[in-house]
Formats: sequence, C-alpha cells, structure tokens
Amino acid sequence: MMNVFEKDAFENPLIMKIGQWQVNYLSFTKPATAHRTPVLLLGGAFHTFSSLAYEAENISKDCPVYLVDLPGLGGNSQPAPDLAIEDYAILLKTFLDNLGIDRASFIAQSYSSAIGYTFASLYPERTKKLILGGTTTKLRDSVKHLLEESLHLLAVNELERFASGIVLNMMNFSQRHNISSSGQVNQGLYNNILKFTDSDIARYKANLARLIDQDGLPRAPQCPVLMISGEFDNFTTPYENFQVARACADSTYVVVKGTDHLVSYEKTDVVTRLYRRYLADQPLNRMKDVEVLEKNEFPKDRIRMEPRYLLNDVGYLDSGNGVFVPVNIVDINNFGCRLYTSFKDHKSLQRSQKFILHIPGEDMQMDMIIFKQADNGHYRGIFKHQTFERTKIFEGFIDKIALTCNSAYAA
Repeated sequence: MMNVFEKDAFENPLIMKIGQWQVNYLSFTKPATAHRTPVLLLGGAFHTFSSLAYEAENISKDCPVYLVDLPGLGGNSQPAPDLAIEDYAILLKTFLDNLGIDRASFIAQSYSSAIGYTFASLYPERTKKLILGGTTTKLRDSVKHLLEESLHLLAVNELERFASGIVLNMMNFSQRHNISSSGQVNQGLYNNILKFTDSDIARYKANLARLIDQDGLPRAPQCPVLMISGEFDNFTTPYENFQVARACADSTYVVVKGTDHLVSYEKTDVVTRLYRRYLADQPLNRMKDVEVLEKNEFPKDRIRMEPRYLLNDVGYLDSGNGVFVPVNIVDINNFGCRLYTSFKDHKSLQRSQKFILHIPGEDMQMDMIIFKQADNGHYRGIFKHQTFERTKIFEGFIDKIALTCNSAYAA
C-alpha cells in the first residue's frame, strides 16, 4: 500500500489516458481488504489529493480507496471547458472499466457532488453507495450573480478581490465565530487562491461557468445515499441539500454542527467517521457534532438561515452615472436587503444590476447586485463582499441594527 503521507505520492499521481482526456488518480489498498468494494473519492474545485490524505488513510483501513481528479478538477490541470457533468460521469465509467472495477462507492463533496450524483443515476449497477455534501439541484439566483461577479474579477485580473470574495461570499464568514476552525480554513483557502497560475485561473473560469449553467439534476439514484450538510452552509444551504436527499428513495440526511460549506475541511475527523460508519452500515445517531434529520419534513424555522431586520430607512442607489435613485430599505442583513422605490421605471434601474447602496443616516455604503425585481416597486439585492476590512465594518453596522430593530423574517 502506498503511504498517503509521502509527499511525492501526491505530487506524482498516476495518469490514465482516455481519448484526449487524462484522469489523475492514486490507489491505496491493503491486502486484508483488497477484496472489498472500493471507494472513489472525487476531487472538486478546491480539494487536492493531499487535502484528502486523512480520509484516504482512514477509509483504506476498511476497503480499497481511489483518489480521482477528473480533467480540470482538483490537481488535474488539463483544461476541460467543454465537458458537461454527464461527460464527466461517462469518463468516470470508462476509468472504472479500464481498472476492471465492476462496482464502487463514491464520495463527492461540493463541486464534484453533481458528478457523483449523475454517475449513480446513469449507472445504478456500478454504484453501491453514494456520499454527497454541498449538493443542490441548481444554484439560487443570488449565488449565481455572485459567481458571475467572481468570473468578472478573474477576467480583469483582480485575483486578490476574487480570493476575498470566495471566502466572504461562498463561505459563511458571518458565522465564523461559531465555526472553530474557520479562521485557519479561510486563511488557507485565501492563500492558495492567491497562488493561482494562469492555468489555474483558466480552469476555475470553466468550472464556475459550468456551475452557473447547471440547471437541475437527473433522476434520483436508487442506491443508498448519505447527504452531509454543514450547519451554517449559506452557499448550498442545508434545506437545499435536504431537498436533494428527499428525492432519493434510500437516503440518510445529516447535519454536521459548527461547519459551513467547507465541512470536510473544518471537521475532517467527524466527516471521516461519518464516511466509515455509513459505508460499514453502522448507525450514525449519537455521533458527536452530528444531527440526523428525518426525511419527512425539514424544520420550518431552519429553512432560512439568517434573520433580516426591519430597517425602514432611507437609502440611495448609485449606478455610477451620477444619478442617485431614492429607495426605502425595508429589511437588511449581512447578505442582502429588500428595497422599495416608487421610481421603479428609472433608467438606472432598467439598465444595470450593479449598484452602490448608500445609507446616509449611518454613513454606510455597500456594493450590491439587484437580482430580483417585482412589479410593485420591490427589489431584492445581495451584497458583494470583497474585502475583509469593509465586511467587518458592515457586520458591526448590522449588529447595531439587530439591537434596535425587529426581525422581519429569516432569509
């Protein structure tokens, strides 16, 4: 068996050529468990083989483990802008065929979760069990707009703001005090993104574009499915994960406490125990930091994650053309706000989605994107957090509002 802690192993993975594509992989097998169904750990947008070392080392005690990076994902630098999710699933099948693996279990977190889900749907006879995390049928409009803004930042070579935006918008920065390892994980992610090469940037542009275009998932897999949610995941929320799990005939849904979208980084030991226990058909209840939820109904008070506060204050939308559109800020939180204006036909509102929201009474302003407009003059906007200092100042403003304003509803 290869020692997963040998640095050279991760820097020099095995490569399988499949037509014009290459699949990077590492295999970890012990003689005593070589006869058991193997597990494939699929790398995603921010996973690398070395970051999956702990999981591979522990799962390999029970069964063979393969770490797999498909084109453009993880540490596989081959660009693949034209590959669709189904194409990745077909590549994965060919990979198994070439290795002589008839059936496997799959672990797919975040970006690769749609690939694992699609494979299990297309090839039920090849899938024993499926473990997913951070999965949604399609992204919310607000998240899509933030990803599109990320693409724009990459296009204009604003790598530092892109890195900050990933941490501030895709991770739940506002809940960092409830996530014990948040500072370390977020700083590590930020530092890694700042090291992006031109090749990395090209791959991430393709990956983000593919994620934005995702519109639904195929029919639900029939195999046993474990869905893992981070308690404070605001990128693919626990409720969105729950909806995917509920569509699967044989699924188990769990929430890992004190984590967000990067659950596998923030509580690696807990998540790895979940993997091993589920693969071994052992009960998951009574596990520390793990909550098992029944599939019949998601708690209504947890569908929306962050309270909005009834502000009812005057503000102005500035699109950069020197004209300020007066608005009433109906409610607000760290992530976004609801606005009302009688100037709903104003040219600035019709021509742009990107604005600066000025709150003169508080000497506060925030970059925002309007992503939803109603006929009655109401608008929904999401804030663009791209610097840590400004975000923390804004958080202080929201904390002050929370002391004096009523909660409107959760959002």
